[in-house]
Amino acid sequence: MQHKVIVIGAGVIGCCLADELTRRGASVTVIDAAEVGSATSAATFAWVNSNNKTPEEYSNLNLLGLQAHERSASRGGGRWFHQTGNVQIAQSNDELEALQHKVEKLASNGYEVRLLTPAQVRELEPSLEAPRLTGGAFYPEEGWIDTLTMCTSLLNRAITGGATFAPYETVTGIQPNQVTTRTTDGTTRKHQADTIILAAGNGTRKILATAGIDFPTLEPSGTGAGKDAKNAGIGIISTTGPIASGMRHIVRATGIAMRPARNGGITFADHPTGGKWDIDDPRIWTVPALLLERARELYPTLKNVSTENVSLGIRVLPEDGLTIADRLADYPSIYAVATHSGVTLSAHLAEAVADEVLDGRRHHSLEAFGLARFETANL
Repeated sequence: MQHKVIVIGAGVIGCCLADELTRRGASVTVIDAAEVGSATSAATFAWVNSNNKTPEEYSNLNLLGLQAHERSASRGGGRWFHQTGNVQIAQSNDELEALQHKVEKLASNGYEVRLLTPAQVRELEPSLEAPRLTGGAFYPEEGWIDTLTMCTSLLNRAITGGATFAPYETVTGIQPNQVTTRTTDGTTRKHQADTIILAAGNGTRKILATAGIDFPTLEPSGTGAGKDAKNAGIGIISTTGPIASGMRHIVRATGIAMRPARNGGITFADHPTGGKWDIDDPRIWTVPALLLERARELYPTLKNVSTENVSLGIRVLPEDGLTIADRLADYPSIYAVATHSGVTLSAHLAEAVADEVLDGRRHHSLEAFGLARFETANL
């Protein structure tokens, strides 16, 4: 008999889960309050990496995520995983010294990285014109995900394999083996399954609250001035129109991160700059222009290009900043996944969670990311 699974959330994690579970023979229904890849997954820089992440267990988990995307690319995921490598530049002696220490630490742990002279940076990025360039580092295995292409392709592949997609259905209640939803015309529907997997981002906390469960993610209300510092932060991602910028890699400098965009333009972001404003603070709309000016300082070819798209999203952040992937102790038929590294981790989490749900094998990489740690912390 097929194992019936409901996946709530059609973002990067939910779509990877749908594809993996269907591929392994499960009967899968994906439910989302909107369309595929339309929430937090649409407002991410989509950088795949395990760059300077702590603690060690979290760094290792992200490295497994990167490797899982490489395996996915060999099965056709190359259309959305752009493994361009990441160039990080230093523009002062202090930045270069800090970068050297970082590279030494990462290299000693076996992470693929090498230091660059200014000439080597310019060889990798000929259009880069950083007047204060003192050096850099290159991370050849890192890359970025075209999240819309990934989500759509994986969900379509799952549907072709027998999965069902229920878009525009808002979850109004959850209990063991059953999810209640409301459609846009007000119809109430009930979905039954052997296992329910919550991959609904910031919606997970709200959904579980309907069952009286306090899920340990931070409130999605931003981190603006005067706000509780423990609230989840804003992600603001901007994309220019098409331009022959000459950018070949992800490029990161203090105050700006850039990469090629799916439309032939440049996508850019800086979390500390955008994250200091609340989502309803009008000053947040000054961030795209500020970051574009920073990008133009490094790439003069961006001088005449304008920002054509800005996406706002609220980061999914467990209380300790790490990942959650576990069954609920009191409701073992309900499994929850929550992480602010969803793009990097999605392919690996899909494999590991499918192992656990279908075969009862908990992957060793998830041992540190269960829910019991929050109970211990509250003792």
